[in-house]
Amino acid sequence: MVSLLSNGHCLVALLIAGGFASLLSDSAPAAPKNADMAYDALIKKYWDPDMKFFRKEERGRRKADFWLSAQLWDTVMDQYDRTKSKEVKRLIGEVYDGFIKEHPDWTTNKYNDDIMWWSIACTRAYKITGEKRYLDKAKASFDFVYDNFHDSAMGGGIYWINERTCKNSCINSPAVIAAVRLSILLKDPAYLAKAKSLYAWQKETLTDGTGKVFDNIEIEKETGSPRIARFSLTYNQGTFIGAAVLLYQQTKEKAYLEDAVKTAQWTHDHLCRTEKRILQPEGQGDGGAFKGIFIRYIKLLIDDCGRREFLPWMMTNAETAWSNRREADNIMGFDWSAPTGPGIESQTAGSAVTAVLVFGDDRGKTKKTKR
Repeated sequence: MVSLLSNGHCLVALLIAGGFASLLSDSAPAAPKNADMAYDALIKKYWDPDMKFFRKEERGRRKADFWLSAQLWDTVMDQYDRTKSKEVKRLIGEVYDGFIKEHPDWTTNKYNDDIMWWSIACTRAYKITGEKRYLDKAKASFDFVYDNFHDSAMGGGIYWINERTCKNSCINSPAVIAAVRLSILLKDPAYLAKAKSLYAWQKETLTDGTGKVFDNIEIEKETGSPRIARFSLTYNQGTFIGAAVLLYQQTKEKAYLEDAVKTAQWTHDHLCRTEKRILQPEGQGDGGAFKGIFIRYIKLLIDDCGRREFLPWMMTNAETAWSNRREADNIMGFDWSAPTGPGIESQTAGSAVTAVLVFGDDRGKTKKTKR
């Protein structure tokens, strides 16, 4: 995966002052009715009610990949959170049932981040439905990954894959998120302790204090020395924000909030394009889901921590993605700053839908900055 970095620093002052509100069009492409249209388009295009599975492509019957199915499930839950629809709640169960039928044993997946994403989504499904099967699966999945792939090599952290070759942001920040949520739902402080330890390791090892989150660390075979891959992705920026916000909420330690704010600001300054600071395109495949992950977790920073200075920026992203949809079917692509072309995969479309859903009801909330 390649990070397409942008070094533009324009509009930072406007961001801090909440001045992006003037960039939002009166037509409000991210308005609630259009959020519903975006969600309906995703379901119509990619959900197969017979297979009970999201399709990978616009045409054909190939099923969405393991971890990307978790992101699409999260998108369904994004819609439930804003509508409380009984139909959407029913679909939450159907998505899970179809996935379990296809993947009954998650421990056979060598990618630990894939398993952790389903653990996170299961904690969310449990909060919505109260069905204990989701909480049980979330706990078992987290415990499997942590107990088998966490050790003190390279200072700590969890291995990305079961070959134990490297430790990545893509598993460690999601593991913090899952652990904090489990600590709350299970009322078990041991999970909070694990979350704090994993976060401390990642902050020390895979960040540089500027708000930039590095991708991974591994031991080079030739030298036996650790090497850090210093490129950045919206995925890793977003999950680090989410981890920091959740830990701040549980501990009230301001350092976590400061980390989250700094990471959001770095993303604005370096991983965006155009004068509107639209989140960079990261292709399809895995990269198609990255921006949606960032969107979902910066929303926590904005709403739960009162950091409304970032709201106009995110509203502009949601509105720009929607304005560049294919009007024939309301599908959005991987480059939110350009018209959507053909052949959009479900996780790519879902990522943009997340932006419109998560910020679709926020018009009118951009005038004041709460600190």
